[in-house]
Amino acid sequence: MSRSVRKLKLKADYSYDFHLIGIISQAKDYTVSWAINRALNIGLKKEPDLEVDLKNAETLTISNFVFENDFRRFTLITNKVVVETAMTQKLFVPSLGTFDFLLKIEEFEETSDLEILFTALRRSEKIDSIVKLDVNKIKEKESFLF
Repeated sequence: MSRSVRKLKLKADYSYDFHLIGIISQAKDYTVSWAINRALNIGLKKEPDLEVDLKNAETLTISNFVFENDFRRFTLITNKVVVETAMTQKLFVPSLGTFDFLLKIEEFEETSDLEILFTALRRSEKIDSIVKLDVNKIKEKESFLF
């Protein structure tokens, strides 16, 4: 007697209701965090690193800075990461390889001053360039569900 096996696919709809900014900067993570804090008058603080296990048994350790108030949560993560075991550079989000850092902004209340934040970030001397990214066009968008 042979048993047939039915395969089920789990489909989950996640909410990608956040803003994402790609940042190009040659500065260290703590310097970029400090620059964002000054530009936006917030208080990003170093949180425990995020660890991502890759298929080839490597682990990416991603620097993580967070600030939250009643209206928003800001999360700054590094995109270009050195893998200690191989001493090579890997990307947290390969399709966004141009960017050194990614700033995720989650809004708890509808506010319309995102342009003000963007303009303030552009003025920071430690940030070389910033780009507003369309989360829905990023193929690894699940990476931001943390």
